Amino acid sequence: MFARMTFDSTHEMYPLFQNAINFSLWSVEMSGFGILVAVFFVFVTTVLLRFYGSQKEFKTQLYYRKTRLSIVLLKRCQKLKEAFQPTFWASNCHVQTILSLLLPNDKVEFSREYLQMNDKGVVGLDWVVVDELVLTKASPIIVIVADATSKAADFSGLCSLAIKKKFRPVFFNRRGQGGTPLTTPRLQSFSEPGDLEEALTFIKSMFPCAEVTAIGCSTGSGLLVSYLGALGNSTSFTAVVCISPIYDTEGLFKKPFPQPYDLLFTWKLKQLFLRHPCLSNVVDFDSVLQSRTVKELHERVYAKLNKYNSLDEYWKYNNPMRNIASVSIPVLCINALDDPICPKETIPFSLFKTSSNFFLVTTEKGGHCGFFENTIPSSWAYKVSLEYLESVVQQGVRKTNSNLSYPHPEDNHINLLDKYGPRARSYTT
Repeated sequence: MFARMTFDSTHEMYPLFQNAINFSLWSVEMSGFGILVAVFFVFVTTVLLRFYGSQKEFKTQLYYRKTRLSIVLLKRCQKLKEAFQPTFWASNCHVQTILSLLLPNDKVEFSREYLQMNDKGVVGLDWVVVDELVLTKASPIIVIVADATSKAADFSGLCSLAIKKKFRPVFFNRRGQGGTPLTTPRLQSFSEPGDLEEALTFIKSMFPCAEVTAIGCSTGSGLLVSYLGALGNSTSFTAVVCISPIYDTEGLFKKPFPQPYDLLFTWKLKQLFLRHPCLSNVVDFDSVLQSRTVKELHERVYAKLNKYNSLDEYWKYNNPMRNIASVSIPVLCINALDDPICPKETIPFSLFKTSSNFFLVTTEKGGHCGFFENTIPSSWAYKVSLEYLESVVQQGVRKTNSNLSYPHPEDNHINLLDKYGPRARSYTT
């Protein structure tokens, strides 16, 4: 009887054990679900806190000398006085800086022209293909000048906005940049303006009635400012914008860049050199590949290719600020105070307070060439730049000797080169 009672009791208790096990499993599942809910709640709370925290106004600060021109431009350019609110999930300076490399390009079609320079070197002009019924020969032109490792597609967003403002965008490719063939064993130095000057002569000959403006980004701004200083009143530009310009080139490039940007730019420059094996005849490629910093690359490549005796001499003649007093047109500079590459300590605030041609707008956030706003990021700096250039063009600001005549391409040494591809080779980003 005892054995029978044991069997029955076990049999009767089996459902209890099964229920206990099921309850335990359910508890584990619910606890896992609870953890997921808790993690999701923390995530949402963090996002909301960051969102509402980012809603505080990051006011822009303007630096300029009060003149008749500055009063008119500030009245026309409302975005200069608006607060900049960075993308709430990308307010960090490094995220702002890197984001431009990660965002998809706008769908823009480009048509390339190759121009032969005086020394047989070649540069490229990437024209945005536009509706000629919308734009005319007199429509203002924007020349985009970037760093030596960028390409036109990287600025498709700017080009799209420019077209909407009735500007004709064109991207300037240095020697060897963006697939441009390197026909001479020489890369353009940091701010040597000769090639840009010749390209602008060609542009003005093709569009003699159009106002020509420019937007420079990062080191491209250095080339623009150097050109403006060298040409003075003879410049072809009506107005220029510099986004995240580098002012103190000697101080910046004579020491390693902040990381990880030094590694990134060093790698990108090495890729540029490797695409042009003809340079191996004039520089030691092993030393180039062994270079670990941008400083070393400038010393081993750019200084040597352009026949400077030392890095000090190279930067002495490639400092964009060397002829700053000769600039004769209005220039807007846009800088973020949290720029991880060009710190705020390098900004020459006194220049903007004393010069009648230079204007500066600073933002607390924005990184280096970032300035992204809205949930789906878009460039605040591009919008400000276009509004500024549009205001200058509409205001009719003129240079001292604005009645310059520009020769027709057939009357000078600038030639369109068909042997490197069709004159109007189109491609879409």
